[in-house]
Amino acid sequence: MERTQESYETRLPNGNGHAAEPEQQQSEVDMLRAQLAVETSIADGATNLLHVFDQDPTNDSNVSLRDQVRRELDAATDKIQQLTAKLAQLEPSLPLTPDATQSSFPISVTESPSPLTRSPTQVIISPPPLSPNEPVDTFRPTFELVIGLLQRLDELEEAEKKVKAMDQIVAAVNKLSRVKYELKLEDVLSNIMGCLGDEAGTDVRAAAYRLLRHLIVDQHDVNQLQTRYFDLFLIRTLARDHKFEVEKEQSLRLVRHLLSLPDADRPVQPAVIRAIVALAESQDEKLRLASLQTLGELLLRDVSLLVAAEGLRVVLQALADGPHDLSPHLAMAFLWVADRPDTRQFLRPGLDIEIVLSGFTESQVKGSSQEERVRASAKIIAVFLKSWSGQSRALLDEKEQAKIYSCGSGLLYLNVNGKQALLSLVNSLTNPSSIVRDALLDLFFDIFKLKSPSGNAGSLLNGHSIPANGFKTSSPPPIPTHERLNIVDQYHAMLLLVFIDAGLIDALIAVAAQPKDTSTAKKVTVLIGQVLQLANRVLPPAWATRVQALPRLFSLASSFDTSDARLAASATLSAVDAFNRTHNRLETSPTEDYRPRSNSLDDPLKRGQRQVESTKIRMGMQIDDAHFRNLLLETQVLSTKDHTKWSMEILTELLEGPLLNAKRLDEAMRASKFMRRLLSFFAPLNYRYSDVAKNSQTAKYTQLACTILTTLIANPDGVRYLMEDKLLPQIADCLSQLDPLGNVPAPDIVFSKERMDRFLTSGYFEMMGTLTKSREGVRLLEHFKIFTSFYRISELRSRDDLTKAIIRNVDYALDGHPRVLLSKALTSSYKHVRVFATERLALLTRETEQVEEWQVRLLLTQLYDPSQEVCELAVRVLEDACRTLETLEVVVQMRPSLDHLGDFGDILLTRFLSTSIGVRYLQEIGFIDRELDDWFHERIFTYVVQLELLLASSFETAQPSADRFKVPFDGSPPPHFYGELVKTPEGCEFLEDSGHFVEFAEFIRQHGLEDSDSAIIGKLKSVLWAVGHIGASQGGLAFLDEEYIIECIVEIAEDSLVYSLRGTAFFVLGLIASTVEGSEILEDLGWESVCTPLGVATGICVPIDVASFVFTPPWQMPALEPSESRLVSPPSNHLERDALMAFANLSNHILATKASKALARLKLRHRELFSSPSLYYRVLEMLSTYHYRLAIRRYVLDLFDISLDDRSAQEISAAGEELVARNAEDEDRQTWALPAVASAILDPIDGDFTDDDESSLEEGAAVIPLQVLNPLLVVKGFLISGY
Repeated sequence: MERTQESYETRLPNGNGHAAEPEQQQSEVDMLRAQLAVETSIADGATNLLHVFDQDPTNDSNVSLRDQVRRELDAATDKIQQLTAKLAQLEPSLPLTPDATQSSFPISVTESPSPLTRSPTQVIISPPPLSPNEPVDTFRPTFELVIGLLQRLDELEEAEKKVKAMDQIVAAVNKLSRVKYELKLEDVLSNIMGCLGDEAGTDVRAAAYRLLRHLIVDQHDVNQLQTRYFDLFLIRTLARDHKFEVEKEQSLRLVRHLLSLPDADRPVQPAVIRAIVALAESQDEKLRLASLQTLGELLLRDVSLLVAAEGLRVVLQALADGPHDLSPHLAMAFLWVADRPDTRQFLRPGLDIEIVLSGFTESQVKGSSQEERVRASAKIIAVFLKSWSGQSRALLDEKEQAKIYSCGSGLLYLNVNGKQALLSLVNSLTNPSSIVRDALLDLFFDIFKLKSPSGNAGSLLNGHSIPANGFKTSSPPPIPTHERLNIVDQYHAMLLLVFIDAGLIDALIAVAAQPKDTSTAKKVTVLIGQVLQLANRVLPPAWATRVQALPRLFSLASSFDTSDARLAASATLSAVDAFNRTHNRLETSPTEDYRPRSNSLDDPLKRGQRQVESTKIRMGMQIDDAHFRNLLLETQVLSTKDHTKWSMEILTELLEGPLLNAKRLDEAMRASKFMRRLLSFFAPLNYRYSDVAKNSQTAKYTQLACTILTTLIANPDGVRYLMEDKLLPQIADCLSQLDPLGNVPAPDIVFSKERMDRFLTSGYFEMMGTLTKSREGVRLLEHFKIFTSFYRISELRSRDDLTKAIIRNVDYALDGHPRVLLSKALTSSYKHVRVFATERLALLTRETEQVEEWQVRLLLTQLYDPSQEVCELAVRVLEDACRTLETLEVVVQMRPSLDHLGDFGDILLTRFLSTSIGVRYLQEIGFIDRELDDWFHERIFTYVVQLELLLASSFETAQPSADRFKVPFDGSPPPHFYGELVKTPEGCEFLEDSGHFVEFAEFIRQHGLEDSDSAIIGKLKSVLWAVGHIGASQGGLAFLDEEYIIECIVEIAEDSLVYSLRGTAFFVLGLIASTVEGSEILEDLGWESVCTPLGVATGICVPIDVASFVFTPPWQMPALEPSESRLVSPPSNHLERDALMAFANLSNHILATKASKALARLKLRHRELFSSPSLYYRVLEMLSTYHYRLAIRRYVLDLFDISLDDRSAQEISAAGEELVARNAEDEDRQTWALPAVASAILDPIDGDFTDDDESSLEEGAAVIPLQVLNPLLVVKGFLISGY
């Protein structure tokens, strides 16, 4: 009642006794709400802009603007407070949020506005703006509810109520995140710290850690935590046993949240990291995996902190020994560390990362565990060897950096220290263990993206023909394209050179020459054959000749020795030759190898195959009557109607040979029941073929039917026979059963969904597709009105399976109904049908060497589809088709409008720059000027990220793609605006007038060898790619020659200390080598290019001096900084000295048992000693400075009878300050430091620990005065250095 009266009085305007009119009051409230919304938007915009400035604090040009934005933010905040106060006076009450009204226990909310708001100057991370649909007055009641709950946490005695209160606060903050940005943590931190004490209970402590994780937003909050000695609570929690898993999990989540805070200066101290390291070391700890993930994240964020906490050795051990699911991700993190010299310096060259080779180099006991470890090591090494390009640190946030697959340092890092790592890897091929050899062979198949042999290796080596799927490939087949650059081949060339230099070929020959291991020898032979082919394709002639010579193998095979080695070498040579011949015979598509070749054996091979086929046909057509009749009888068609007894081989031989002769065909049709019985089997209403179950064994019957129809329509008599036969009429009748406008539906529909899925009914669409390949077949389909049924079926919403079967099987070579059906499906009202039809059209364009005009027109129609998915697929297909000049000119002449597609449309329009007519068209619509500015300021940066992600996906192991329409990356870089622009003289003029290239060249000259600034390195990569694409054409190469910039790029590739930057320059040199002129320039600079025998540049170049190129200057590990432990005064009595000596010896597993017994005796006789805050502080300093196992840490902390809470934490800290101050008072006294891990530098009394020590603390101080003791160095156990 009092509240109602107060609210009523505050609504009286100007202090008089008359209330305002309702209309006037409502109008004023609406006006205030509108002003509040405006000021809120201003405040949100200002805080967002401040956040942008904070991302680049080193930019001095933003100082004045930042100050101006802060002033605007202060003014907007003051205005918001004034408007909020006025609204509070005009409105009777402010409703609580739904969460606030659903409190599970009664806690009243403070009535007056709370002053606990964060000042604008403390806002580092901007709060998200209010939702447009969210009421303006939602924030205030939620904020007051949170403040009320936080202030009353101490008043709640029951643990359940405390947990519920903190859960309610978290729910409110999650719903309205602005609350935590406005909250001043220091004003409520004491209430939360009270929930972290030992007496609070594990559930309350877990809820408190969770609450802090949702409230901490910036470095200011971290500083407030550190003033309350928060590290003491974390150390205590992380040392608890398995009964406190939830509490430990929440504390670990909080630590990871602190590590992820942007612009935070070491938010987590080494003492806490050491506690996490102890968790990660414990094999039985449930949170071990989460701890290892936390250390891996710290490896990316602050490797120096990880080294200071001695956590690097734990991560390295996990990299080698597992968990094996985590090891590849840790390998990516180490690649990130090895990329730059400022982080690479913390790695010991030749010792740390090389631990991944232990699976191959260490002798192990045979068993499943060895195979698992070897395979895991191979997987990690593959991650290292598949990386070079690297992601730009300046373009990705820290969360994205942890997801990077390829960090760009593996190949070069494994070449440090005289490439001992690669030499060890190659020499492991001679390991007697078959598990090691097989894993290494699979590794080489993987990293070179070669076809690994399946069970048909023996047939392949014997020269026998095997099916095309006899190989299982580790990556999808490349899209058939012509004269396309391939940067993946550029990388494989360098990788192959490095391994050849490490002795890979000789090692493979040595394995192949071992007669005892026949299966491995066959696998090695396949690998040798494919490596030789790869070398012939991607290596310069000098290197390719050296590889093809195989001197050691020829030497063994040609020796007069009668040993088994000679026989094995001869067999290997024969098998390699057989492999090459068989491989050439299996190469069925001339477009699979899209690199131009002048000495291709593909066309002669195909001509020979065609000659053999035509000869067989002629011989089959010329057989005599007796032979022909015998063949008819041997098919068993005339003797039985049971199709399972028919001879499919003889049937196929007849149909593809003798029956192509008109006379023989007429004899089979008229003089015997042969053809009638065959067609009767396929008649759908006879329910013979249509009732055969669909599987891989019965697919031969569908193929037989297609062969029969092909043979019949090739002869006029056969066409007439089909016209008279009941096969096609019955198919037409069955299709008419699906017509909803038909007369009477049949009881059993032949083309029902169930029959289409289970039986060979779907094969009828393949038969009709065969008929559409010829004009005679089309006329037959028209005669029986089958196309009419197709049109009606395409309109059935419930039978999209039939529509897809029609689109999939009909042939589109002839203009007519099939193309109309495809066009109808492309414009269907159902999205899934349009998507399928567009995908089918995309496949048609890739199956032909030259895209036809009708295909282009249909694809352009799909650009205006209402579905974004269809539009994107059409753009990708058109972009790929426009790689040929003829198709590009056709598309440009149609002048499509692509503004509605955004960035996807720009990709296709960029292709138009390759022709003069395209440049003129783009200039008319203003595309060139707009894109020049856009690419210069932004798009060249995003292009780097896009390309490097594509490279990472190319080297990644085959995984099912989430996007089933996404074209796999085949090594060809996406189109670059500058690269396309310089392909025409008109485009070169635009580039010259813009002045962009001059700025690019100047930037490369100034910052080419930058190795520390992430922003400069990221921009340098983008500039290098732009320059490389410009130099990939003859017109653009002139720009590089004029500025003498190629020499600078070569210097970056050879001398840069940033591995990923060297990789970028390496790929850029490959782009420059795609022209003959560029290859000649690079040859003068010490780089050899790969060309075809006719002198056509392939876009691959490698350094002449490979060893010098992969060399990395040695580095020295930085000296570890002195321990942050502060110097404290010496112990005041010998009891403390004995205790500290025992605590020090606990870190030595040899002395740990004796030390624990000594501590137990001390606690039994002097229990008050373990209640001393000063001793507790000394022990915490030891735990924070040196390495202790988790069990030891838990034992040490449990020894003390100190209940940790906010008060005891202050007492412990005060005791520490007193110890430090006492030590500083006496400067003449020798400084006493804490003991080392294994060498405890203490001043113990003579005789060490005594069993009859019954003295008290006071007696200890009196018996042995401090000033008369002589220091003594006691060394027990082993001296351990390093990690």
